[in-house]
Amino acid sequence: MSKRFIGIDLEGTDVRVAILTAIPGKIDIELDKRSYENPAAAAVAIKEMLGGKITLRDRLITALPCRVGLFRRLRFPFREKNKIEAALPLELRSQLPISLEEHVISFLPPRAREDDYEVDAVVVNKREIDELLTHFPDPEQNPRRIDLFPFALLPILREQDGILVYCRRLEVVVALVYDGMIRDYRLLPGTSELNEEEIFDFIASQVSQLENTIGHEGLPLWIIGAGVTEDLLVLLYKTDRPLLTPAEDVFADKVSYEMAPAALLALSEMREEKKSGQLNFRQGEFSARGQLEVFRAKLIAVALLTLLVVFVGAMVMHLDFLQKTRQESSLKQQMETIFRQIMPENSTIVDVPLQLESQLKDLQEQVQLFGLGGQGAAQVLQGLSSLIDRDIRVDFRDFNYDSDGVNLAGNADSFEAVNQIAESLKTSPLFGQVEIIDAKLAADNSAVDFQLQLKFLNGGER
Repeated sequence: MSKRFIGIDLEGTDVRVAILTAIPGKIDIELDKRSYENPAAAAVAIKEMLGGKITLRDRLITALPCRVGLFRRLRFPFREKNKIEAALPLELRSQLPISLEEHVISFLPPRAREDDYEVDAVVVNKREIDELLTHFPDPEQNPRRIDLFPFALLPILREQDGILVYCRRLEVVVALVYDGMIRDYRLLPGTSELNEEEIFDFIASQVSQLENTIGHEGLPLWIIGAGVTEDLLVLLYKTDRPLLTPAEDVFADKVSYEMAPAALLALSEMREEKKSGQLNFRQGEFSARGQLEVFRAKLIAVALLTLLVVFVGAMVMHLDFLQKTRQESSLKQQMETIFRQIMPENSTIVDVPLQLESQLKDLQEQVQLFGLGGQGAAQVLQGLSSLIDRDIRVDFRDFNYDSDGVNLAGNADSFEAVNQIAESLKTSPLFGQVEIIDAKLAADNSAVDFQLQLKFLNGGER
């Protein structure tokens, strides 16, 4: 199954979904939209739009609206991530009149300036994240990342200077994209009570002010959002500015203004998948559960369901033999009690044995992804941990496992460290081939990004 990159845009009572799949020569896109009355209905709608199932290979991303974030641009005399993480709360407490204990902090990679480093940091209340997660069918794992508009769209927009005009139904964001960054942005909340001319006046005023900050005029405008109307477009066209559609080279005319945010979220995740240069509010208590943790729970469920299927099968055979109505009724009641303890809540009882067998088969298919022989994911991870020298700093960002081997992506301090890691892994009895397929300096020259391909040993030969 191809890997899917899924952008989900929640606004008001609408949920919009864009699914991108890379196929030879192009990117396939599927778009869908549903309305919902409550978070539970939104979760059902999302699952239906994703084909009824979310796999471990799917990458879901969503973004919070701009109005819920508090943005600050800070400077530090260092660029190390751990030092910035330690210093950020102290600096933000001096600038924001809020309790940081009730908020989550995320920041973008530092940018080198003359004598120090510039960091864009955003603070979001935990309530906003908690409420957002209630709209997803499996909030413990998805979405994998929660960003914030307009920063979530930066991977698509930073290749060209311009101004993003993002018209949501409840707010308008005007953001200046300059020199590869969100230079500044302006927010107008409560736009549902304004007409097109009032919204246009705000946009025109803020565009002019933002251009004055950099001494440029006539920058192109990217127009997106469900709040874009025909009347507003007419007013914008009269400014004689170029009006652009983000990622037009990828989507052409397939994506409407309303569906553009979801599509751009998915495309951003596709382009930045192996990097860690975006905001992410899925951290701390909101962190997505690890796949191995989910796998362990599924193994336990498989074992319990296996025993239960055997037990229920025996009970069914015994029921065929029993003739007395009282005994049959009692056994059926026991089966239904066990069914309700094992199966998900709100499951409708139709045929207990068949339903349990179906649940067992579904879980077994998921478990097969990790392997249950001598080369299971848990054993591979244990082998990696024991073989790599503890003095070598290595940060693995991606772990792709299949029946043939493992693809790893991460970063280390130097090319020598990458070579040492590869040589260490060659001594493992698990792998018949270890190959460095890519190694290059990171954009900030602070580390070496690399990819390793590990082939499992077959037949005992290297």
